[in-house]
Amino acid sequence: MKMKNEKSEFLHYPVRDLLHSLFTCDVSPLLYYLPLGRKQVSELKFFAESRALCVPPACKASIPLEGYDRVMCSYRCRTSPIEVMAETCRTHSHIAMKTVRIFDLQVLLPLFRDPLMDLRIVHMVRDPRAVISSRKSFELDVDDNIVLRKEMEEKNITPNLVHVMGKICKAQVAIHKFARSANSSLRGRYMMIRHEELAWGPIQRAKKLYSFSGLNMTSELESFVYNITHVNKQDTGTFMSFSRKSPEVVSRWRKRLNYSTVMEIQNVCQEAMEVFGYIPVWSMRDLRDVSFNIVAEREALEDE
Repeated sequence: MKMKNEKSEFLHYPVRDLLHSLFTCDVSPLLYYLPLGRKQVSELKFFAESRALCVPPACKASIPLEGYDRVMCSYRCRTSPIEVMAETCRTHSHIAMKTVRIFDLQVLLPLFRDPLMDLRIVHMVRDPRAVISSRKSFELDVDDNIVLRKEMEEKNITPNLVHVMGKICKAQVAIHKFARSANSSLRGRYMMIRHEELAWGPIQRAKKLYSFSGLNMTSELESFVYNITHVNKQDTGTFMSFSRKSPEVVSRWRKRLNYSTVMEIQNVCQEAMEVFGYIPVWSMRDLRDVSFNIVAEREALEDE
């Protein structure tokens, strides 16, 4: 949003530099991106979702580890200075970040070569028909324009969700193909997983993800993962204030999208669907019939 008039191809580089800083516990670049510049963790919109930012040394207030309460954290820890993030970061052996803003894995190669880091990438892909259904639920006009600005300037196109999905799908395929063809520098440091298989077998897949990251799941974490993926409930106070029956989430898009949209996405994302094993539907009946399987069987995780 700080550089919303730039092309996504250019923004890869400041994103990469920001990731490098955060992975090495340098939070100073965040000051440029924070909307108010008052240097408090509360300017990070979802800071209370991180328990690490809600307990010492990040937060001096006394908040018990057990029965973690995001509302209490939001109230008691909001004035903590941004700099305490760096102090907290250095107390942890692993740092994890999620991004949906990298369309080119080659941009990240310098991070793989950095001797101060042991970067691992979990590349999660999802049925593009489900992705467009999700994007329809949010106001993403600014983001869409960033993604397609190059095409808008060179081809004079008017951005729409189908165009956006076409570019996203192409990028996902390119990332996966590059990782598979890369030299030994990525060996054991890239893993692809499908969203659907994580939803169908959350405990099994989570254990493999933790193993890939050099971690072991505790029994408490295993219970937590089970609870948020097997029951539909809403709880506004505690950490992860929602849970869903994850298999139901996987197929929800099939009741939301109209058939014409599905056909458009299957056309522009044909290669991605083939590479990642998503089966097209060719009738309204197949679209609505959730017993009709649209995910091909394959090894869910690939450690390249």
